[in-house]
Amino acid sequence: MDQYSLLQQLRFRMLELSDAQAVIELRAQVLAQLAHPDQYVVEPDEEQFVATHLHLQPQLDSWGASIGVFDGCRLVAYAMLGIPSSSDPENLAHRVGALVTLPGAAAHLASCMVLPNYQGRHLQRNLLHIRSALAKAWGRDCCLAMVSLHNHSSRHNLMREGLCVSWIGEIDGLRRQLLACNPIQPWAFDMRGAQKVCSLDWQSQQSLLEDGWWGVSSEREPHGSSIWFARKLS
Repeated sequence: MDQYSLLQQLRFRMLELSDAQAVIELRAQVLAQLAHPDQYVVEPDEEQFVATHLHLQPQLDSWGASIGVFDGCRLVAYAMLGIPSSSDPENLAHRVGALVTLPGAAAHLASCMVLPNYQGRHLQRNLLHIRSALAKAWGRDCCLAMVSLHNHSSRHNLMREGLCVSWIGEIDGLRRQLLACNPIQPWAFDMRGAQKVCSLDWQSQQSLLEDGWWGVSSEREPHGSSIWFARKLS
């Protein structure tokens, strides 16, 4: 079946608490096949994490929503969006700082997984666009995503859609990059003298980010990927 025909038969809808078990099972299938154990680390409480992102309750301080993709009755992909409160210590805006976004304007691109047989069909791209639109509708102008240095595919997909590496550091003992985008007020960069850095080169990325450079594009390579860094224009 070609890509267009497959997309025609798939169904997108908002997920509910009754879908929690299907999400947990899909996560288990995808996580069991990761190329590197650091690509995505299982949550301390998988059930609670999933439930939090299926509980569409805007009256709460911090809440979430998820979109599912179904082939018939089978869940084949999902994507989560987190809407943290300004005072939530888990709000990633506290790490990237006011030059990127204020806590009250941030939304989290929390998790997106696609079953192996359905990968390479632009589902992640479509789910990213849907989440960005939802974030904007709920008053969140900036989307933030946390990515492992070893997760070359997810980072490449996010950067291809305009997200930039704006921070690197340790979160809960894990080395992570934070990617950001602001479709309302896109950032501009000076590409003169742009520097190419291996995506696993922690120290070089940290030095560049501290000096005002951002990761602006990703380049796939045979055994990983590289990131192009450029200075952010004020």
